[in-house]
Amino acid sequence: MEYNRQTSPEGKVKNIYARGADDGAWMGLCLVALGGCMAGAMHTALLSVPAFALMAAVPVLTWFFLRRTHIAAHGMTVFSALWMQGITMFGCGALIFGLAAFVYLKWVDPDFIATVLSTAAGYYENIDDPTGNAAELADELEAIVKNHAVPSSGSVVLSWMWLIVFSGSLLSMVVAAVVKLRGVGATRRN
Repeated sequence: MEYNRQTSPEGKVKNIYARGADDGAWMGLCLVALGGCMAGAMHTALLSVPAFALMAAVPVLTWFFLRRTHIAAHGMTVFSALWMQGITMFGCGALIFGLAAFVYLKWVDPDFIATVLSTAAGYYENIDDPTGNAAELADELEAIVKNHAVPSSGSVVLSWMWLIVFSGSLLSMVVAAVVKLRGVGATRRN
């Protein structure tokens, strides 16, 4: 039997979790690149362009991976299995992203979080807000930085990972439903 992405080297058909883990490696690389571009955009605004492209790539990759599984199963994959593959994919991708983000925040740029808070404080200071809420928020952000109450790298990374898994599970639910509704007849034949 020829090896492909839907089977293991031994010829066994991969289960949903193995497919999700394999696809999660690619999703993790996409998320690391996205995070790198967003962090770099703080210094070089031009990096926001590839960041937006990578943001758009996340649902496209999700569609591609779930659709590929559904087609390989000849349209017999149930919605819950496709959704679980997506959840697994985002879980594994979040682990890869989390590792890279922790290394970045801990050793490459340990002042990143404080810099973001200071930048946000500067932004809110310059807003013309007659209610005074923006100035109050700016003062609170500045106080966090001055009092060394900036969240730790680990807690920020863990929050980002939870965000990825939660939002990815919602995205996977929507994409899995669309994949199921579309069926397999709409594919190109070679």
